[in-house]
Amino acid sequence: MSYNPFCLSSYLAFRYVTRPRETWKAGVAPEFPNVRASDLTIVRSAKDILTFLRSKIAQRVDKQTGILLSGGIDSAVLAALLPKGLKAYTIRFVAQGAVDEAPRAKVYADYCGLDHHVVEVHWQDHLDAMDALMVRKKAPLHAIEVALYKAASRAAADGVKTLIVGNGADSTFGGMDKLLSKDWTFDEFVARYTFIEPSKALREPVAIRDIYEPYRQNDAINVQGFLKRVHGLGIIQTFENAIHAGGCKVIAPYEGMALDGPLDIARIRAGEPKYLLQAVFADLFRDLESVEKIPFARPMTQWLSEWRGPSRGEFLPGLDMNTFTGDQKWLLYCLERFLGLLDEDAWSANR
Repeated sequence: MSYNPFCLSSYLAFRYVTRPRETWKAGVAPEFPNVRASDLTIVRSAKDILTFLRSKIAQRVDKQTGILLSGGIDSAVLAALLPKGLKAYTIRFVAQGAVDEAPRAKVYADYCGLDHHVVEVHWQDHLDAMDALMVRKKAPLHAIEVALYKAASRAAADGVKTLIVGNGADSTFGGMDKLLSKDWTFDEFVARYTFIEPSKALREPVAIRDIYEPYRQNDAINVQGFLKRVHGLGIIQTFENAIHAGGCKVIAPYEGMALDGPLDIARIRAGEPKYLLQAVFADLFRDLESVEKIPFARPMTQWLSEWRGPSRGEFLPGLDMNTFTGDQKWLLYCLERFLGLLDEDAWSANR
């Protein structure tokens, strides 16, 4: 059976299905995030950001609230605004050479008086949980989704009902400094951002350039607008699916803000990514130095080092896995596994 070729191409290119109401097959369509620009609060300064965050957290937080705390400043800022004693959870990927954010996160948790817990995530967790998460999502997964699900499940078991998360800060306040590092031409940015060009992996690829077109500015592109809208919606979908599946609600305060006007690109390129949030961090953590951004790196290179590639007919035969990064291998691996669930009609099986 053939499945919607746009969905396959969009997932490989953007890590999610970028058009609402697109179906993999009849009855199997992921829920598209409902985010409207009119719902966003406009901020202009570090003071505006802090005022918004204080208000949002005061309205939503109670004793059954926890936080996903990484080693970066986004979640640290949120942690500093929480009542003491709430639970904080840091994900630690268990693999040779994996980045470990837990030590720095513990520094933030101790500074803020939070009850810190480390959630270890193994490859076996992906094998155990990914099918159920894909059935729930009606789509293949982002590489962080299983880890978020495990952290949320742990929090729910501890009595936490709502998790605060820091996503949205990078796309709004200039955290993706590599994507803001130069004045890209339109074609350059399409090539730079696209995770896997569909024609390099699929027998029947669909062109995905039209997803970028609304952000074209002659031969250039509105990178900030693209990241806030296209990139951002995929991250919202990821966090909501995984954390809701784990038994918790989500509060994502940064997703509720939009910056008034363009970012100061010169400051970002001079080594000050998220300069407004850096100022908020400095105000809240006056005795601590901020640290360089730690990427939320998934050890897919290690975990999928022996995987020989997809074998289904939707994929080009004989793909050389040595030409793909670990995260790209995950996209191929996860898509193939999801297509198997479509074959089985897993949704009718009440999984």
